[in-house]
Amino acid sequence: MISVRRAVAPDVDSIFKLTSAMAKRGFMLPRSKYKIVTMLCNFFVAEDDAAGVVVGCGAFNPLWTDMGEIMALAVLDEYQNRGVGKRLVEALIDEGHRLEMPQMITLTYQTDFFRKLGFIETDKDQFPRKLWRECLECPKLEECDEVAMQLFLD
Repeated sequence: MISVRRAVAPDVDSIFKLTSAMAKRGFMLPRSKYKIVTMLCNFFVAEDDAAGVVVGCGAFNPLWTDMGEIMALAVLDEYQNRGVGKRLVEALIDEGHRLEMPQMITLTYQTDFFRKLGFIETDKDQFPRKLWRECLECPKLEECDEVAMQLFLD
């Protein structure tokens, strides 16, 4: 059985391994362990209860009072297409509801996956707070090829 829960300090190494593997394949930006630790309260993990192994992760990052972002979504290859990513995103959406965020965004290459969860494609230029918060560190800043998607929670 796979359970989804808030991340705790012992999960940092697993989150780092998951996100680093996805970054090496070009699916997301790399994140240092320091960055993961500073965002630990934002992370959720999916755990294979039988194996006691973290098999997926994702974070909800408030950008301001009107918007949050789903980021660092990663699932081990052998657990993909088993609903793990969907369950993580649903937990992150629940977090957005808990915080009473009116909308959520994500920058992704996995548009079909997010579309099935109710997200719609939109223009990246609508999100200047995202640009100033994290995009300035990105090596793809001038030629970003990720697709912006948003979900209204109201």
